[in-house]
Amino acid sequence: MVYPLTFGFASMTFRVLLPPLALFLALLPACAESADESGGLASGGGANSGSAGASGKNSAAEAGVGADKGAPSDGSNSNSSAGASAASNMIGTTAPATWNSAKAVTISEAQLQAEYTAWKAAHVEACTNGSSIVVNDGQVVSEGIGYGMLLSAAMADQTLFDGLWKFYQDHLDKNGLMNWKTKKCEAPGNNNENAATDADLDVTMALVQAASRWPNSSAGYLAKAEVLAGKILQFETEMCAGRRILRPGDVWGGCSDFGNPRINPSYFSPAYYKVFAHYFSSQASTWLSLSDASYQLFAIYQSRLNNLVPDSSAPDGSDNGIGNQYWYDACRTPWRVAVDYAWTGDSRAKTFMQNISSWVDAHGGLPKAAQQQNSAFVGAFALAGGYDQAKFDTYMSGWLGATTLDDAPYFQGTLRVLYLLAAAGKFSSTL
Repeated sequence: MVYPLTFGFASMTFRVLLPPLALFLALLPACAESADESGGLASGGGANSGSAGASGKNSAAEAGVGADKGAPSDGSNSNSSAGASAASNMIGTTAPATWNSAKAVTISEAQLQAEYTAWKAAHVEACTNGSSIVVNDGQVVSEGIGYGMLLSAAMADQTLFDGLWKFYQDHLDKNGLMNWKTKKCEAPGNNNENAATDADLDVTMALVQAASRWPNSSAGYLAKAEVLAGKILQFETEMCAGRRILRPGDVWGGCSDFGNPRINPSYFSPAYYKVFAHYFSSQASTWLSLSDASYQLFAIYQSRLNNLVPDSSAPDGSDNGIGNQYWYDACRTPWRVAVDYAWTGDSRAKTFMQNISSWVDAHGGLPKAAQQQNSAFVGAFALAGGYDQAKFDTYMSGWLGATTLDDAPYFQGTLRVLYLLAAAGKFSSTL
């Protein structure tokens, strides 16, 4: 994300099993409103840096969504060797009981493996201390670490996963969250850059996926995910006018930061919130309230922006006069919402996707409708068509058939592979 500090997107250097899914969804609050809210500009595709601001400390209330039933095994609570072997050999950590979105059946596992291998060669480096990094224009952003952990968990690449997780842990700020940017292979320590919420959410989700992928590991992925999830709730969410919102960082944004009260819609991850509510019962009600608030804000955005969402807004979803456009932060939002629809079938997610699709169709379809000709924009719009198989097939043809997309840079290239996993139904919820 573009911070109140330095650079922006213009240069592009920006920065298991649980009870049946229907039973889980029945525990969710009624799906009344469709909206999600978040702000904060992103410097380089979603990394955040901090200016001064009060942290939003929240206690997570007990709720009735079970965390131990069907949780991925971790360490001593391992699954059978047969199950572990199966999980280790397929793309996507587990086959979900239900995948509600359309799938692109023409995307083969061989293609996904080739895309992943090319991504690693272009953007991943190993450090001498055993950690690994995803490089963004000569530096490291926590966002890239999160994306890399999601990709390596899906592709059964535990060596890279553990290397990226080590780098995250080696660069924690005062709140126990990774500093949003560092130098390449920077020595361990706190460089006081503060945290970026989207990265912390992606890393937490990747740890949950890793617990399912490698159930016999002694790394304790699920327990570490629960600790990290608690820190996100404590420092990166807060109550604003009766609504729990997601702050863009752990020391800035939200209604408590009077000098910079922004939120970032592209950070909202309602699919993750429901997964966290399932596994971490003491936090469940807080995650579910955050999901509801997200859809309330999404509805506000789409109402005032002709079915799109802004890069950033005020905490109540209104125009903050800074990021009121669909650009290099906002372009990721359809991906995050499409994942929620795929994992949970939330009707609010479907409405959001239909609204995005309406905008795309009114502007010439794909790839023409995209604001920029790269997969960060075109691919996310394609995923928005997943509520209908015929629509999805048309959108995927428009995306993958485009010959002029510039996916060489870190941001576009990394999102391309993540989007392809989702399109193929290989981005697992572990539910």
